[in-house]
Amino acid sequence: MHVQFSTALIVTALVAAVILVMDRGDRLFPILALIACGIEALLVFHVIELSSNKFRIDVILAALMAIAGGICWARSSGKSAVTAATLVTFVGAIQLLFGLRFLT
Repeated sequence: MHVQFSTALIVTALVAAVILVMDRGDRLFPILALIACGIEALLVFHVIELSSNKFRIDVILAALMAIAGGICWARSSGKSAVTAATLVTFVGAIQLLFGLRFLT
């Protein structure tokens, strides 16, 4: 069985976002991260297709994941929340760098 890098990244970020939503008291940014990860997972698994001529959806979702994860990381205090926020932030940053073609 072979798992692609993008699939492993988004599954990791999705699980981490679920942990953030279940762990935190303030839920605005964890929910934003979960929505971005969920849409990205649906795109990766070919459940939905989004396209726009004006905006790059992959860059917007990756930036939203990185920003929401970074804010959650800055506000979190527990070990599981810090780890989950770090994963969401790094996955969003990696996808953002790939989307902007810095890592190709």
